[in-house]
Amino acid sequence: MIALSLLAATTMIAAPDPRPGWFLCDAVDQPIAALVGRVDRGRSSISMVSRGTGNVVTRQYGVGAGEAGMSQVHYPLTLAGRPAGDIRYVQPAVLADPAAARTPTFSSVTLNGRTLGCRWAANTVFMGLDARRSILVTQDGGHIVYRSFDAMRRGPVVEGAGFGRSNAATLTIVGGVRARVGRITRFRFLNAGYRYDVLVPDTGAARVSVSRGGRVIQTETLLGYTLAKP
Repeated sequence: MIALSLLAATTMIAAPDPRPGWFLCDAVDQPIAALVGRVDRGRSSISMVSRGTGNVVTRQYGVGAGEAGMSQVHYPLTLAGRPAGDIRYVQPAVLADPAAARTPTFSSVTLNGRTLGCRWAANTVFMGLDARRSILVTQDGGHIVYRSFDAMRRGPVVEGAGFGRSNAATLTIVGGVRARVGRITRFRFLNAGYRYDVLVPDTGAARVSVSRGGRVIQTETLLGYTLAKP
């Protein structure tokens, strides 16, 4: 397997049961996300999340040895011993700025004939999702930016630097601050009288909290996240 630990990023999955993750594939072209669990003895629990209903279906897949190409690595998937799809990973070294690959550089997941193009953006330090929306926090130098994407209001796919792809954000907030509060990594953003806190504990599920005037008005627990270390 690719030594993703070299990226100094951690992925955790909270659905259906908490477990370490390999990566998240937040599809930019379909209302689906794949939460891909860490590979253990050639197997991975992959949870498919329907963004419209929140329904989660988890199955155990076999993950074959990576087959390296010129710029990508292809991992074949099997289900009950039969071919079931594949995972494609882009080598960060081929990017114009390899250091901008702060989170795992997976480009697609194909399962049972359906291919999901994965959201990815340079300099992402946090990526999380729930049944309704996805969140990216990027940091370029001292500039920390929050972007959220409503899963049911996807616009056209926009190609970014390198192999990056996303959709137009539903909400963008600039001027964030990253801090450690006890055993929690916190990203805080202020926008039009509202405060947005992305809270990532050392153990347990991450969550997003929105408050106004010191009163919490909304909290969402995420189904999975990836956090890049500073």
